[in-house]
Amino acid sequence: MMLKLFFRIEDDLTDCDVLLVDSKFHKFQWSRNREQVLEQFGQWAEQARVIYCDTTDSSGSLQSELLPIVDKYAKSQLLHDKQAYCRPLYGNRFFADYYHKSKGVFDSSPEWSTPVRDKEGLNKLVLSWNTGLADYSLWGPDLMKVYRRLPIKSLLRFSKPLYVADKHRPLDVSCRFGITYHRETVAWQRQQIRELMRNQLRTDKLNRRQYFKELMSSKVVVSPFGWGEITLKDFEVFITGGLLLKPTLDYMDTWPNLFIAEETMATFDWDLQNFLAVLDEVLRDVPRRTHIAREGQRRYAKYTSGSEAAHLFVNHFKNMIAFNENR
Repeated sequence: MMLKLFFRIEDDLTDCDVLLVDSKFHKFQWSRNREQVLEQFGQWAEQARVIYCDTTDSSGSLQSELLPIVDKYAKSQLLHDKQAYCRPLYGNRFFADYYHKSKGVFDSSPEWSTPVRDKEGLNKLVLSWNTGLADYSLWGPDLMKVYRRLPIKSLLRFSKPLYVADKHRPLDVSCRFGITYHRETVAWQRQQIRELMRNQLRTDKLNRRQYFKELMSSKVVVSPFGWGEITLKDFEVFITGGLLLKPTLDYMDTWPNLFIAEETMATFDWDLQNFLAVLDEVLRDVPRRTHIAREGQRRYAKYTSGSEAAHLFVNHFKNMIAFNENR
């Protein structure tokens, strides 16, 4: 099979069996040239199998008008119940829709996801891979900046654990995150958690070196949703060995699946009613906390720096692009 993943337009673009198109390529064109974008996808689909790779943050929304055109729609996080894509979601996110309906949170500039009209299109949805496959080490962002200017392959590497889960950790909790978002439904969860922790510890941001030092010193690290359910902090926690504490994620699928309640992380409910109770429980139960933190770190290493990591990714990728019949 001849495969092509592209970052610029070329004359022989469709001289392949499968063409992968990253959603970032048309990111700023949908609002200005929607019909031209759809026409372009239609032309590609006449000449090759097209897989649209939706790398947006959230599981909640789709570029649903592409489903009738492309052969597969690959997404980093997918709602477990794909039928949910057939109804509009407030704020383009499953959790934003929840906070809007259950807590009465309104966005100053409200948006709704475009629902899937033809349920047959849901069969084209497949999992790609999440943002865990990158370098989230202390120096990772700096190495990526260098790579953009000087593309040396040795700069591309995965983060190995910096500090194992069993090590002594003098701090109980790290809860550092920003709360400034232009969508109130996205900011709400973070704002509420910061309020709950206001009298217990500081939650303002640190510089990266201080932040990593705190992560390696903390038993539990709180990581709420951001623009999407999965955040960069999740992987920084796996690297530094604390226990990851997140809102429940049992409604969505992702790959690699590093987010399994009571196996790789501890979870609390979206309404935050049990947040403090769960935090207290994991702090008191040392064997449970250490076991979950250790397993989260082990599984992260398995899919990134482990000896079988490349094989696991290649198998997943081959399944993602596979088709049962010839075109």
